[in-house]
Amino acid sequence: MLKELAVMKEKEVFHTVSRPIGKNVVKSKWVYANKYNDKGHIVARKAQLVAKDFMQILGEDYDETYTSVARLESVQLVCAITALLGLRLWQVDFVSAFLDSKNTFEIYIEQPLGFDEGGDKV
Repeated sequence: MLKELAVMKEKEVFHTVSRPIGKNVVKSKWVYANKYNDKGHIVARKAQLVAKDFMQILGEDYDETYTSVARLESVQLVCAITALLGLRLWQVDFVSAFLDSKNTFEIYIEQPLGFDEGGDKV
């Protein structure tokens, strides 16, 4: 959790402000996941702060939602070309890539429980 918040601060994803009057304030929660090796042992624990998006209002907090994902056909094509040319292939995990996305809306989100930094918990 500390690492996730540190990356957000480094990328200046948020600014702590007082609770705005007349604006929708979205609640947040932590989502946890374990990463396993090929033998089933936990090799990393991850935490991600997410908005409870069911509280967002279309046109006020967001316009559209999407996640960048690779199409299966694209992955298969890259694997086939790699095998044909005798190349090596490796996986890259882009940590916090979503933090660089552009946003045209002001979004107010409550601070996660236990991580208050002032500003009336927004």
